[in-house]
Amino acid sequence: MLKAKKVSRALLVGHNNLLDQVVETLHGLNSVHIEDFTEETDFLSIGKPAVVASEVSNKLIKLRSLSNFLGIKPKYTDNLLDEESLLDDFDSRLDELDSAVSVLLDKRNVLDIEGKNIETYIKDLQPLSMFPLNVEMYRDYSSISVHAGYIQGDRTEIETEVKKVTTSCDLNIAMHNKALLIALFVSVEHTDAVVEVLDKYNFSELHIPELTGDPGKLLAGFNNRKKDIQAELESLTNEITSLQSSYSDFVLASDEILSIVTQKAEAPLRFATTDNTFIIDCWVPDDQMENTEKLIEERFNHSVYFTKLDIEKEDIKAETIPVEYDNPGSVKPLETIMNLYSRPNYKEIDPSAIIFITFPLFYGIMLGDIGYGLVLLTLGLIGKAKIKSEGLKPLATLLIYCSISTLIFGILFAEIFGFHLFGHHSIVAELIGEHSAMGEMFYNFHALPILERLGKEDIPILLLASALIGTLHLNLGFLLGFRNEAISHGVVKAVLTKLSWIILQLGIALIILSALEYIPVIGNTIGAVVAVLGVVMLIAGEGGAGILELPSILSNTLSYTRLTAVGLSSVGIAFAVNEIVTGMLFPQGGLFIILGILVLIVGHTVNTVLGVVAPGLHALRLQYVEFFTKFYEGGGRKFNPFGYTRKYTEEK
Repeated sequence: MLKAKKVSRALLVGHNNLLDQVVETLHGLNSVHIEDFTEETDFLSIGKPAVVASEVSNKLIKLRSLSNFLGIKPKYTDNLLDEESLLDDFDSRLDELDSAVSVLLDKRNVLDIEGKNIETYIKDLQPLSMFPLNVEMYRDYSSISVHAGYIQGDRTEIETEVKKVTTSCDLNIAMHNKALLIALFVSVEHTDAVVEVLDKYNFSELHIPELTGDPGKLLAGFNNRKKDIQAELESLTNEITSLQSSYSDFVLASDEILSIVTQKAEAPLRFATTDNTFIIDCWVPDDQMENTEKLIEERFNHSVYFTKLDIEKEDIKAETIPVEYDNPGSVKPLETIMNLYSRPNYKEIDPSAIIFITFPLFYGIMLGDIGYGLVLLTLGLIGKAKIKSEGLKPLATLLIYCSISTLIFGILFAEIFGFHLFGHHSIVAELIGEHSAMGEMFYNFHALPILERLGKEDIPILLLASALIGTLHLNLGFLLGFRNEAISHGVVKAVLTKLSWIILQLGIALIILSALEYIPVIGNTIGAVVAVLGVVMLIAGEGGAGILELPSILSNTLSYTRLTAVGLSSVGIAFAVNEIVTGMLFPQGGLFIILGILVLIVGHTVNTVLGVVAPGLHALRLQYVEFFTKFYEGGGRKFNPFGYTRKYTEEK
């Protein structure tokens, strides 16, 4: 905790004849991070994949293509399949599935193509159905020119213009989709003149399909066929769903096995090799080092050379060392927040355990309500029970942590959905009567709230407390920064760049305390000297840039007043909803009581959503922007062990 898990660099060297067995051993350990070999030389080259790699990769691609067609998604299951039994009939079941999918795919493609063609025919026939003419009557004339399409303008005016060109014509006019539609038949000798007239009215020609018969009857037939195709596609979807259900476990388990085989077969592409030997450059956790070395020795009887390298002597940069978190289970959900920002490098402090305390703390201070806390706790518990995704489950646990903090501060603020629990405004006393035994107890109990968040006298105290929390949080960051800087660049550099900020703040604090007469007047002089000393140290450590950063300490500290501001906005919304309901709606009785209940539900639901989002975002900001910038660099590489965590299969 507070540091990454210790790892050491190691080399494995052996004869190429043993390579497959070594790969199998390392894969089974699932604890060795392999460094990819990339810089080929005249002596060393990248290894070649196993013979089965190409065949297995092709099968995996085929399987995933089938999985994609069937829409099979990863899932959680306790029904683990035996690897050996699965492999026995894998090829036959894969061919069986491929054949079934091919039939369904062909059917769907045929129906899709036919459906698109029918859609085109329907689109073409709809305007033609407005005229009492068969489709074939619009084409294939040698002496007649046909013009069918949409036109803009006055119907009478268009008829007049056409008649001016020739009276020997057949002009049909109708309305379709609120647009004027014409079908004009004229002698070919008048084509140019007619086209000129039609262009004047923005004529847009229709497409005449290669069909024969009455457009209305054809349209009815195509619409019926369209319904049949939709029914067939629904039936096909049901067949696909049935196939998905039947083969889901097989596909997921097979994908896992083929992925494992592929991973092993392609592993040599990450190794350095010569004509006769292989070299594996890797990282092993210190707590697994002895077990790894012992297993290699026992399994290969000293035929494979395993040696641990000294990181310090090798002068390996911290950012190149893969990082594995080393936190207890309760802290692990906070690693999600770390990964959103950046994984710490190997020699840095890992602040996961610190934000395990500060993130829920800030969240609870901002929301601080028993009612909202219970809602969030319920959501978190449901999420933890129902969510199986390893990526989302930590968020449910994190919500539980935040809800517990919210409940604690809700008790201290004595608030439940914006109502007061104790004192002269106690909702309990109002509901059961302040003169009843319990009502009187709630009415006269003044130990809580410790602070009334909407009280004029208490708001300044809350703001001051928020700034004090910010000061402590920032200085914790400077102390962590001192530790990181001392390891990276020495103690002197750490004192000048990190402790200088603490000394500066101490000087400012002495000046303020002296001005407020909490300490003797001499404190003003001492504070000024200490503050100047802090500035001098800062300039010595960071140069002129340190001067530019001086205002940031004030802005960072004031940023923590959002702990109060966000809380005030939340309780303010709740208070407003409650006042509207209890002060305006409920007193009118009747239907207004039902309306008031609806307003309560909707108002507090919206405030709950805001209560989840706003405190979370602001608590994150205080970690990332204010706290982390005082000590944290990040940029660490993830420790990625060579191996596979099985979810669907098991070895027997």
